[in-house]
Amino acid sequence: MQWRRLWPEPVVLVATFVMFWIAFGTAETTYDIHATGRGPMFFVALIVAAPLAFAVTRPLPALMFSVATAFVLAFTLPVLSNAPWPWLIVQGLVIFALLFSTAAQRSVRDTLGAWVLTSSLFYWGVQPNARSGWVVGLGAIALFGVLTGRLLRARQDLQAQTQVSEEERARRRVLEERAQLARDLHDIVAHHMSLVVVQAETAQYRVPDLGDAARDELLSVAETARKALVETRSLLNVLRREDASAPQAPQPGLHLLPELVESTRRAGVELHADLAGDLETLREGQSLAAFRIAQEALANATRHAGGASVHLETRSGENDFTLTVTSGEPGPVADPAETGHGIVGMRERAAAAGGRIEVGPTPHGFVVRLHLPSDGGDEEEAPDQ
Repeated sequence: MQWRRLWPEPVVLVATFVMFWIAFGTAETTYDIHATGRGPMFFVALIVAAPLAFAVTRPLPALMFSVATAFVLAFTLPVLSNAPWPWLIVQGLVIFALLFSTAAQRSVRDTLGAWVLTSSLFYWGVQPNARSGWVVGLGAIALFGVLTGRLLRARQDLQAQTQVSEEERARRRVLEERAQLARDLHDIVAHHMSLVVVQAETAQYRVPDLGDAARDELLSVAETARKALVETRSLLNVLRREDASAPQAPQPGLHLLPELVESTRRAGVELHADLAGDLETLREGQSLAAFRIAQEALANATRHAGGASVHLETRSGENDFTLTVTSGEPGPVADPAETGHGIVGMRERAAAAGGRIEVGPTPHGFVVRLHLPSDGGDEEEAPDQ
């Protein structure tokens, strides 16, 4: 519970230890026990301060014990001073703390019972002209405890609801990103399948001396490809939102990275780009994924590391492609993984393209590094979603 975070057990134990030594040093000023030695003083200090140790875990039983010992000590030990009450000042402070803690953690009925019990002790022990004042004061302590407890519980519920909302937004972002991946995949597949249809249907006009069997086979291929396109569009209609129209422009890819660099610089970002290697080595789907990840990484760097320099680097190896976006200082750079869900989408795209992505803070900023196979590897080897 948030109450325990507010008053952790080590703090309560230290406060109990302090109260014990104060009670041990002042017991002889309230009770006539000096002549009997320090043994009774130690015992009195112990039973006076010990209930405070349970202020967080069991406040109501501790309060009942403390009130009972105040009655018992006042009856069994000779009282030297009745000001302001016939028990130790420390014990009164402990009772106040336990009443507040009970009101903050327990129900209204338990709080009412605790207030009646404590008021009975003070009504009996204090001077007649001060009784009503102490009863009202104890009621104020109980009321303040009730309000504090409700505030803490409301804050705890708000934090829990906020966490649920964050998780829900993350799940929604994953679903939206996967829907976008499906639409991107549709555009890529539709493009190539359309080429298959056109090539198969026009082969009889482009290829001389094409036999009847080959012509029929090619027409069958064209018909199968056309059916596949229809099925793909039907599935896409399930994923596409009603307000989302199909894109009219060709799908972007790494060949548009120079344009992305220039547009980012025009937005006022100090961007250093090192586009080394062949940007045409990836499959169309991988190239699209890499471009989208570069877009998101640059957007994150712009939002969360305003004023800092950003470095974009690409490297093409024999069997792999690497894209790195690093945001530098000045000033502390916020972790975009903690403030948004763009990282989720980048991970989804990297996995769908058969690669992996590394994101995290560095001593001088934040880095996003994408690794993709560039050997046309089998897409079935992509990591599980």
